[in-house]
Amino acid sequence: MDPLTALVLVGLGVFIGLLSGMFGFGGSSISTPLLRMVLNIPAYIALGSPLPMTLVSSSIATYQYNNSGNIDWHTTLRLVITVIPGSILGAYLTAYISGKALMLFTAFFLLYVAIRFIVGKDRQRNSTHVYALYAAGFLIGFVSGLLANGGGILVTPVLVLLGMKMKRAIGTSLALVLLGTIPSIIIHWYLGHIDLLITLFLILGALPGSYIGAKTTISTASSTVKRGYGIFLLLFSLFFLGFELVRG
Repeated sequence: MDPLTALVLVGLGVFIGLLSGMFGFGGSSISTPLLRMVLNIPAYIALGSPLPMTLVSSSIATYQYNNSGNIDWHTTLRLVITVIPGSILGAYLTAYISGKALMLFTAFFLLYVAIRFIVGKDRQRNSTHVYALYAAGFLIGFVSGLLANGGGILVTPVLVLLGMKMKRAIGTSLALVLLGTIPSIIIHWYLGHIDLLITLFLILGALPGSYIGAKTTISTASSTVKRGYGIFLLLFSLFFLGFELVRG
């Protein structure tokens, strides 16, 4: 790997870690499109290589959110029971789905989440319904394994929809990402989707980025965080969708 590519990867790691700490997703859902767009990394490698970085960045951010009292561990443990089998199934199925299809699915998925956050209204619901949490956990795990991300990008809006406050939803999402990413790493490693050099340089950047991102959100108004989350995902998903369509 040439020095310029390594430097770009470190820079991407800083950016991804910052967003991870700010918005509560592990980072793979953003790093996969970035690796494709900036460095033209092959689809499967771009899916799998950021996962170990996700484990590192979510660990750092989870520590910060836990210290500020912004993690619901009870909900996290209920979700993780079904997130893990769901993520194993999703990650395994990537071996039978084309890389192009996965990239387009990623783009449309991000677009949907963005629109929900911008135009959707918060609904106060009871988040302690056990069976609903188990079902949501399996779905989140399946999507996270299929898209090779820790699931946080889906967990945060689901928890907010269930009535959880924004910052607490972000912290809980990161805790779930931390626990749920490990099975996906194992499967994608077995499938040969992880390039250790790419992973290493991403981690070097994600270490400071995730710390700064978590600190920033904890000290920012929840309404501002939610609006920023939605707007960023909308712009990013539209850009990534256009990029993949133009590539043909």
